[in-house]
Order: sequence, then structure tokens, then C-alpha cells
Amino acid sequence: MQRLFSFFRRSLFLKVFSLAAFLSIILIYFVGSNVYGRISDGIVEEKISSSISQGRAAIQYAEYRFTIAGLNRNVDYTVIADEVVKSANISAEESGREVALFNAAGKKVAGIPSVSTSNFLKPEAIPSALREKIVASEELDWLPGNLEYVNGKVIPGIFIGKIIEIPRAGKYEMYVAYDFAAQQSNIDLIGRSLWGTGFLLIALILLTASIVLRLVIKPVQVAAEVAESLTAGDLQRRMAVKGEDEIARLGLAFNQMATTLANQISKLENLSRVQQRFVSDVSHELRTPLTTIRMASDVIHSARASFDPTIARSAELLLSQIEKFELLLQDLLEVSRFDAEAAVLSLDRVDIATLVRRCAEDFALLAEEKGTSLRLHGFELEILVDADPRRIERVIRNLITNAVDHSESRPVDINIAENESAVSIGIRDYGVGIAKQYWSRVFDRFWRADPSRSRIRGGTGLGLSIAKEDAVLHGGDIRVWGELGVGANFVLTIPKRVGVPISSIPLSEIPTTAE
Repeated sequence: MQRLFSFFRRSLFLKVFSLAAFLSIILIYFVGSNVYGRISDGIVEEKISSSISQGRAAIQYAEYRFTIAGLNRNVDYTVIADEVVKSANISAEESGREVALFNAAGKKVAGIPSVSTSNFLKPEAIPSALREKIVASEELDWLPGNLEYVNGKVIPGIFIGKIIEIPRAGKYEMYVAYDFAAQQSNIDLIGRSLWGTGFLLIALILLTASIVLRLVIKPVQVAAEVAESLTAGDLQRRMAVKGEDEIARLGLAFNQMATTLANQISKLENLSRVQQRFVSDVSHELRTPLTTIRMASDVIHSARASFDPTIARSAELLLSQIEKFELLLQDLLEVSRFDAEAAVLSLDRVDIATLVRRCAEDFALLAEEKGTSLRLHGFELEILVDADPRRIERVIRNLITNAVDHSESRPVDINIAENESAVSIGIRDYGVGIAKQYWSRVFDRFWRADPSRSRIRGGTGLGLSIAKEDAVLHGGDIRVWGELGVGANFVLTIPKRVGVPISSIPLSEIPTTAE
């Protein structure tokens, strides 16, 4: 069932086809029901009208017969009554008419039975409500009901009744009943015809919708396939264009867009290659003269004690700036390796808890100078992972440096947590913090939230970017949380085994408490 729902969500054809089927069924059902109701009501109303007219005529004829017979004093009313009742048999097959006579006093008078019905019609089939109305008003009235026979047969119909006066016999209730069997048969036939026509119309509508949808959706499916190919890197894939209609114009526009994108991507790739080559070449070309400058600077720096104080200070500044320049070149070379996808891991079995503790010890003096301290949590046990120790140490050092730089003399917490698949190291400061809109930009190259803010240690602006690349190279990630005036929290997560996916993050970047 889940697979069916998934296919339905991904199929535009199935969605539109199902909608067309649903609307067609609803429309044809309501139209068919309305037509069926009007036709059946018309048939029933016409039958009721004709039955009332025929029933009135039959009762009037019976009254006429009894009145004429009353002129003959030797008449046998039993014969007349029997003829009136049995007159229903003459046309019963054609009109479905039945006749019933009831003595108002409930007794046999002048040889006429107190109850007499035609064709074994049950006397109790006459609706009691109609009999009460007839007895009360003695006028012609009618009521629908069921014609029930002794053999158990039941047919819907209508009863028309009236009190008639029989000479020397008194008042009798006379009822004429007409069944709706023929009308019901016609209504059923019309219903079956409407159902059949409805199913045929639905089939034709769905067939037409299917053909139209295939004509319209097929180019869209082709466009989706071509777009997926372009996304996968096949920039030469294009749509086949036929005709001059809207679909053809869509195909032409799509192909033109694909060509434009391919050209732009090609230009950007060339520009990126030129940029990478430039950075790499410049970095390598600068290393040789920089090495010479560094050697000369070391000589000058070692002899600064014999210089004038101003010159000695200049020697110290010179060495400091050369060291920063060397760091910048190293970072640029590392970035060029990432861009060229030439960075590789030198894996080893590493106790990451020990590695982080050693980094924290190295930064203890720097933290003390800043008026802060490094607090370690959860480092009691050994945690072994497959990692490149040089790259992981570089990431940890960079994160600790940033935390100390921005701690504003508040403590820095370093946490570690693990599960079966991964280990996380969180470095939390309680300093200036990072606004939420900048969380996604902190790993951009050369980006700083506040370029004017002073720093203890000069940075290249590439540290976090390289740290992110190192984490991704291990199959992990670095997540960040921050809030202005509250602090920031960076969490490095790497798998314990390279190539084994991380099932869950051991340590969330959102801290549970804040100092």
C-alpha cells in the first residue's frame, strides 16, 4: 500500500487521471440520478392520475349498475355484486385492476357478502387509513399501498375508494386498486439503461482523458528526464521538438535554457580551473622567496639584542608577519587541494579523546592570557576512531582558537560524546555569539561576522572553511549554533569507521544549558 501511495505521489498522469475519473463519476451520477428521478416520478404521477380517473369511472359505473338493478324488485344483488367484483378479472391482465366491496355495517345484506375481493386479494391489503377517511367523508379518496394476495404475492399500487349506496342493501365501501407492476418494470428498465449509459460515458471520458493526458504529459516526462540528465552532468542532452504548438515551444525554450546553462557552467568551470591554478601556482612560487625571507628574518631576529630598540621591535614584527604569511600560503595550498579534489586522508587508529585533551593543554596558556579557562567534560574513557590525526587536530585547534578569541573572558566548555557509529566533539563559548542568519555563512571562505572586531591571534579567514572540508572528507560534518550575547557552539561529528554512515548524531549543536 505504501508503494502504491508513493507511485501515486510521483505520477502526474495518475493524479490527473484519478481526478478526471472521480469528477466524471460524480457528474454522471448526479445527472443520471436527476434524470432517473424525474422520469420515474413522471411515470408514477401519470399512473396515479390515470388510475384515479379510471377508479372514479369504475365506481360510478358500479353505482349505476346497482341503481338500475334496484328498479327491478326481483333482482338478485348477489349476481350484480359478483359481476362488479369479477369485472376486475376481465382487464386484470391488461390494467392490473382489483375490486373490493365492504359492507359498512360489517354484515351480509340482500345476499351481498360483507367482504368481497377479486383475484384472491387480501381484504386487509386495503390501507386502514384510507378506509377511515372513506367512512368519515363518504367521498372519493385514494392512497398508495401494496396489493397483497393470498398466495403471498405483493405488488406496489394505488387504492381508490368511495362509499356507494346500494338500493335495499345500504352503504358499501367500494375500492378499486391498480398495481404499478408495468410502471415499475419500465422504471427498472430505464434505470438499467441509465446505468449502462453512465458506465459507457465514463469509459469514453476516461479513454479520451487518457489519450489527451498522454499527449500532454509525455513531453513533460521527457523534459523531466532531460532535466535529471542535466543534473547528473550530461550537459549535451536535449528534448526532441516536433511541430509548432505550445509543447514544441516549451521544448525549444527548454533546449535553449539547457544550452545557456551548459555554456555558463563551462565558463565557470574554466574560470574555476584558472583560479585554482593561479592560487596553486602563486602559492608554490611564493614559497621559495618566502623561505629565503624567513631565513634572513630568523638571522635578524636572533641578533635583535644588539640592535636599537626600535629596530629590534621591527625585527620581531617582521618575523611575526612572515609567520602569518606562511600560514596563509599553507591554507591557500590546502584550499587548492580541496578544490582540485586532490585532498586525501592518511588514516590511523586514533584515540580522539587523548588528541582533544592534548590540544586543550596546548591552548591552556593562551586561554589564561585571555582570562578564560578550558573545561573538559566526558574525556575519562578512550575513544578510538579511524581518522587522519593531522586533519582532526587542525580542526580542533581551529575551533578552540575561535572559542578563546570570542569568549570575552568566560569559560570555554569542551564536550565529547559517542554512540555505536560516531563521535562528536562540542566546543562551546559564552562570548559574543553568532546571529542565526549567519549560521550558514560561518564556513564561507574569508567571511567574518564583524571584520572590525579585534582578535588575539591573526587568522587567514580560511580556518573554518578548511575545518569543514576536513570533517566532510572524513564523512562527517561540523554544525553550529549561536545567539548574540549568549555564545556559540561548534560540534564536530565524524564516523568511527570511515565509509560507515553515521546513524545518529551523539551530541546536538543546540546546548541544553547556558551559563
